[in-house]
Amino acid sequence: MTAVVNQVVTGLLVPTQDRPPPPGQLPEWGNAAPAGLAIVLLLLLATVFLVRNMSKRITRLPESFDGDAEGADPAGTAPGTTTDRGHAGPTRP
Repeated sequence: MTAVVNQVVTGLLVPTQDRPPPPGQLPEWGNAAPAGLAIVLLLLLATVFLVRNMSKRITRLPESFDGDAEGADPAGTAPGTTTDRGHAGPTRP
C-alpha cells in the first residue's frame, strides 16, 4: 500500500517542480528588453526629427516648377556675361 501512495504522491509532486526552460530561453533571456526599448526610442526620435526637417524643406519649395524654361541657365547668367566673381559665364554651343 505504501508503494501505491508513494507513486501517487510522486505523480502529484513532480509536475509542480520547476521545469528546465525551453531551448533559447535561459534565465538571462529577458534581460535584453531595456536595451531594445532604448534602441526603439532612439529610432523613433530620429524619425520624428527627420519628418520635421523634411516637412520644413517641402514648405520652402516653390508651388510650381513650370516657370523654369527648358535649357535655362541655372546660374542665371546670360551667355558671354560675367558672374559676381568676375568669371565668364557659361557659353552655349
